[in-house]
Amino acid sequence: MSNQEIRAELKNKFLLVFITEFWSDNPLYELWTEGRIEISKWDNENENDEIHYCTKKTTEWFEFQEKYNGEWLTANELVEFKKILKKKFSQKQD
Repeated sequence: MSNQEIRAELKNKFLLVFITEFWSDNPLYELWTEGRIEISKWDNENENDEIHYCTKKTTEWFEFQEKYNGEWLTANELVEFKKILKKKFSQKQD
């Protein structure tokens, strides 16, 4: 889509799309969900990013996914989103 077609409220925002993937059919992982979150800008198809995830299947995770899937975030909101994702759903804490 060209820049002329971008709705003003979406300029400089990032779209989040959750894509569920199945990395393993090992029974050890049946309580886990895995995939990626695609992050893209409306006005730049080449400026895409993605975050891979593998986290336990919980109500909290599915509510988080439902809340953010298909949402447009500002740069500051995206930073906060990534912090929440790391803090609540990452098994490895730095």
